[in-house]
Amino acid sequence: MYRLIVVVMVCGIALIACSRATEAPVESREDVAVQTWQPIAPPDMNETQKAQQELVLSATNALASEMMGELTAALDSGSPDQAIGVCKTTAPAVASRISQQFGLKIGRTSQKLRNPSNLPPDWAKDFVAAVVEQPTYVVGPHGEMGALLPIRLKAECQMCHGPAEMIDEDVMAEITTSYPSDQAVGFVEGDLRGWFWIETLPGERAEI
Repeated sequence: MYRLIVVVMVCGIALIACSRATEAPVESREDVAVQTWQPIAPPDMNETQKAQQELVLSATNALASEMMGELTAALDSGSPDQAIGVCKTTAPAVASRISQQFGLKIGRTSQKLRNPSNLPPDWAKDFVAAVVEQPTYVVGPHGEMGALLPIRLKAECQMCHGPAEMIDEDVMAEITTSYPSDQAVGFVEGDLRGWFWIETLPGERAEI
């Protein structure tokens, strides 16, 4: 649905040190994994990480292109309500297929969610909370790569995500019915709408 502008940003994540004076709480493997995701800039990537980055970008472009095609077809039908269906049902199905095709995990998230199921993975939560505007890459504890790539609002998406007072009444009624806790309005063209998040498999060289 959206075109990507790929830029690079390096953010810092601090590791939590345990006090020697008291016994440290037992941490789950998931907790430890979250702590050890580390940001990495493309110039610092090794050959495997560069291949992972290429895989990440290829998968994201494939997802964005297919979603845009589905949205355009819905809008051409003359029914804006169908565009909501693209985001609600078609997009998750496309993401699932792209995930299988490229052998990774991929999804969408936002600082202002419409679908509450689109929460970010744990490693991306701090970046989402900080509303990072640049593409961000991190390396996981087992050699996997995570990426958070910004989505900018396209003009045609304002009919569902623009200022509430400018959204058609029927469209707003459909949004309210489908997403009672919707936060995803008030955007204008070019705003940061959210991100694609992508996570590769642990420790494997990507095959494009």
